Amino acid sequence: MSAIQPLLHGNNLPFPPSGSWPEFHYPKYSHDQVEGFNSLVKYLVRLRREETIDDGDFHELVKMASAAFVEAEISNRVENVLGSKALNKTLNDQLLKLWK
Repeated sequence: MSAIQPLLHGNNLPFPPSGSWPEFHYPKYSHDQVEGFNSLVKYLVRLRREETIDDGDFHELVKMASAAFVEAEISNRVENVLGSKALNKTLNDQLLKLWK
């Protein structure tokens, strides 16, 4: 660690500015998607209770909403994994440059 201590003083870090690194996005809107899905299902239940829609339509709409929700969640998770791998690769590349 003592070999890199001089590099850490001041702002002369051997890394590129943080703005040039890939961004890692946590699923910040995952909670919003869950809330939106719950609200939609509650609305569909209300429509069914009021007999605005029949059982068949209700089941189809719930299936469609569920499929859209699952697709969005899977997409977010895949995006997070790929973002994490890109960030790890960038960090590894920068560390290799530091030690050369």
